[in-house]
Amino acid sequence: MNITTKYFEKNGYVVLKDSLTSEQCDAYTQHMFNLYEQGKLVNDEQCPLSDAIYSDPLFVDLMHKFAKPIGDSVGRTLIPTYTYSRIYRTGEILKPHKDRPACEISATLTLGYDANRVWPIFFDDEKEVAVELEVGELAVYKGCEILHWRKPFKGKWHVQVFLHYVDANGPYKDYAKIEKHRHAAHTDTVKETVKEQVKETLSVDNNQGINTTVYRESIVIPSNDKHFPGYYCIDRRHKPELMFTPQECKKVIDLTNDAYPVSASIGGNRDTNKIVRDIRSAEIYNIEYEKGTKWIYDKILAAVIHANTTHFDYEVAGLHHGLQLIHYSADEKIKGHYDWHIDAGNGEVSTRKISFTCQLSDPNTYTGCELIINNHTSELIGTQECGSIHMFPSYMPHKVSPIISGNRYALVVWIHGSRRFR
Repeated sequence: MNITTKYFEKNGYVVLKDSLTSEQCDAYTQHMFNLYEQGKLVNDEQCPLSDAIYSDPLFVDLMHKFAKPIGDSVGRTLIPTYTYSRIYRTGEILKPHKDRPACEISATLTLGYDANRVWPIFFDDEKEVAVELEVGELAVYKGCEILHWRKPFKGKWHVQVFLHYVDANGPYKDYAKIEKHRHAAHTDTVKETVKEQVKETLSVDNNQGINTTVYRESIVIPSNDKHFPGYYCIDRRHKPELMFTPQECKKVIDLTNDAYPVSASIGGNRDTNKIVRDIRSAEIYNIEYEKGTKWIYDKILAAVIHANTTHFDYEVAGLHHGLQLIHYSADEKIKGHYDWHIDAGNGEVSTRKISFTCQLSDPNTYTGCELIINNHTSELIGTQECGSIHMFPSYMPHKVSPIISGNRYALVVWIHGSRRFR
């Protein structure tokens, strides 16, 4: 059993990269817009803002050609059933749902989009895993078993094709015959100039999974081992030059305008993470290191260097992941909060040493939602001053009290090191 099959069986979905080239995806995208101009696309009840087509001959051709390579990747013999293609428009959502039997094994493939960010598809109602499919990438999933959905689309348009199959040895194999009568057999009417661009097989990287941890080059921070550290705050009374200014806080919050959040989980690593809103209710926007966000990392680095040199004196290596922009909302059914917890534990979080939080929201825009820290047996409440920075050892218990009104945003990251408590 190959690695993609193992992942698929365990998680119910798997991502296959480089299934089509960008040139091929451009051709399929143009084909969809040509169909739209010809009046051949329709609206459907599931996504009323979008334009769609059922079993277009070009995509039926693609479905048949992908049946074996996709089947080989997930360890199944697949029988094609039908295709469905959409041009999603601004504001469209895909409500959480499972598919009908003809979609026992489904593949969703991104062909093109006009948006600042990739529009994620979510899988699994317990873990709520956000999968970002770039152009040419597809996700294979158990359509009848795993819940899947998308949050409101923030771009102009997004072209996606769904390729549906049944398992030749599974309980729904007869649905292939039923679907065959619902659409015309694929014919030679497909334009050869486009048809020639379709690959015979997928290009699959068998080492490719999703949610793999990406370790970038670490930032080295100097330290000295002198004392047992606790909570440390940067605010207007202490090192105000290291704070985030109100303008910088707004600039960070504005990153949410064209980004998609994921629900905050508990558990500490990819295998145990679960969504339990009674314990933690919040949304997370990931901020990766790139040209436009480098200044944020630089601000954090300056604050951490100062705190570690003068207060923590830890042996640290740096950051092992991107930043988290956390949104607590009073509008949710379970108001934003995070019960008592620590940031360290087994697995990927075992090397966390310093927890870093920057308060981004103006305290006049929300009530409640206080950061409360058990600072070596005495509880203290962190200042809600906009731009203030809070750091403490990651083993220290802390919580975020329920928000009463408004919205609170906070920037969170952890500083890692390999020698525990040093």
